[in-house]
Amino acid sequence: NKHTTSILPLMCAMIYHRVQCNFSKRKFLAVLFLLSCNALAMPAASSAAAPVSSGVVAPSTIVDAALPVEGSGGGGNPIVQLAGYVKDSVVRMKDGTVELYTNHQKCNEIRSKQQLYAKLHDIKGKAAIAKAGGISYAEFDFLQRGKEDRSKLTQLVFMMFAAPNFLPYAIWLFPNMMPSPFSPVDGGSLGAVPETSIQRISRERTHAVIQTMLDLERGVHVPPTMSKLNPFGKKATSRAMVRLDRMGKIASSFLTTNQASGSDGAELVLDILEKDIYTHEEPKKRDIMLATVPKPIISGLAKAIEGQSSSFDLTFMVRGKILNHLRKVTDADDFLVNTKIDELDSELLAEACKTRLIGGPNRSDDENRESLSKWLEQTSIRPASKISAGGLHYNGNLARAALMCYHAVDGARDARSSSYLPRLLFQGQQQAPVVEEEEVVT
Repeated sequence: NKHTTSILPLMCAMIYHRVQCNFSKRKFLAVLFLLSCNALAMPAASSAAAPVSSGVVAPSTIVDAALPVEGSGGGGNPIVQLAGYVKDSVVRMKDGTVELYTNHQKCNEIRSKQQLYAKLHDIKGKAAIAKAGGISYAEFDFLQRGKEDRSKLTQLVFMMFAAPNFLPYAIWLFPNMMPSPFSPVDGGSLGAVPETSIQRISRERTHAVIQTMLDLERGVHVPPTMSKLNPFGKKATSRAMVRLDRMGKIASSFLTTNQASGSDGAELVLDILEKDIYTHEEPKKRDIMLATVPKPIISGLAKAIEGQSSSFDLTFMVRGKILNHLRKVTDADDFLVNTKIDELDSELLAEACKTRLIGGPNRSDDENRESLSKWLEQTSIRPASKISAGGLHYNGNLARAALMCYHAVDGARDARSSSYLPRLLFQGQQQAPVVEEEEVVT
């Protein structure tokens, strides 16, 4: 009819406008995605690490270092800069995609070597083949990173179709969700006092340790905000606060113990938690999932593992990240047990220690090798012998999480830690021992 005929062009115009809007939105999201990849993967300029000094830096020095230098790229035509930025984004996107595919092909070659080794030695089972050997630790580490990249790529593709409008914000809030070819290149920071990647991680881990201790103290006296909304949970909140108080006292007694550092301190931690790590009954799921560990410790451990702070993660997300990290460390431990630690080069050795929160800046290969060997003894070799004796069950997640917490604290107390101000906080109050001179009898 006439009414329908008059409305039809309007409907067609609305549909055309909606299609155009959706197409423009998709183009905008695609461009924004490319720009995000370029911004996240922009390599930081390498610079020599400045020595950490306890002296006071003059304000004029900081101001002079922060001012841009004429002709250093601070000016220019903004249109030309934008065009160059878009071009770099497209090139980086292409190079990252090629690198991702090349890494996938290399992973297939490594898996072929594993399968051939398993076939020659009659090893069956996917988990057994992954830990059997036939490849070097460098290839195993590359295989693990490739597996993680595929998982991130799957999540990224899913979000591109399921939640495309949220994708740019997700990349901005969680830059670690990008695969390694597109992830940020951690070259340290280029502030007034430049620092390397390991120095930045050491500083962030020290801050995470201090923040965790503050949260433990606060949790003993101040109930959580959400607990006030539940009028029937006062007893549970009180019990949780009592547990925090007990844990704080255990931590204080541990920190004041003489020579509780290095491998000796790690052994002391395992001795304190021995009844929880080794049980006669099979550990419950909540114990394996670390549900009994207080929230401040979980949050602090997650910050120490990632080497950065994040305010957007929920508790279950943080716990999931820790469990995923512990799973990767467990697989690596099972592989390293059958590998000669002496054959690892400096880079792989430092990376293995960093993954387990061991050490910090300016550590020698001998120190890292000794610490890694001790870690394998404490988390894999010794538990295997106790389990084989019969009658005991081993909670590997709790043991590794406890050791990681200890190594984070030990690294914060180390004189080589990049965060020097918290370590020097009480040093001025420590009086030197008075040596009485003996009277000389003539």
